[in-house]
Amino acid sequence: MKKLTLMIAMLFVGVIGLFAQTENESFYEQTSVQRIMLQAAEEVVSAENTLNLEIVHLQIDLCIGTEWKYTFRNLSSSWTYLIYAEGENTQIVDLDLKVMTISSVTGEWEEVASDVTSDFAGGVTVSPTEGRQYAFGVKAAEYVEGWSASHYFIMIAHTKPQ
Repeated sequence: MKKLTLMIAMLFVGVIGLFAQTENESFYEQTSVQRIMLQAAEEVVSAENTLNLEIVHLQIDLCIGTEWKYTFRNLSSSWTYLIYAEGENTQIVDLDLKVMTISSVTGEWEEVASDVTSDFAGGVTVSPTEGRQYAFGVKAAEYVEGWSASHYFIMIAHTKPQ
């Protein structure tokens, strides 16, 4: 009986989802994570094949409004890193990127690199002098008219080991 009830509930939810998607298909197509996944895949292939980089972090997330979103990662002093972020180019006009670490002098977070140009993508390089934790901030500073949220990806890479 429990299995039958569960199957009916799953069928009901699936049918409702199908009707909702049919009614708003264009909205679902526009907000699907698939678009940003394809953009990220193109950049990964380019970074690995053309720029000879090794991807050490790749993350897809959602910008909502114009607030900063942070990702944290330890970086080694053995590498120079490329940090690249890109928003959905049909929904984000201006995506800002900044990299911060904790100052050994003040103990406060300080910015070490940023890309705040007016573009849906941005990139910076960071060469740590010692291994430590870094914060990678991304925000959509401006959206295409009618949008207030959109997907983005952030990629961290360094040269491939010899």
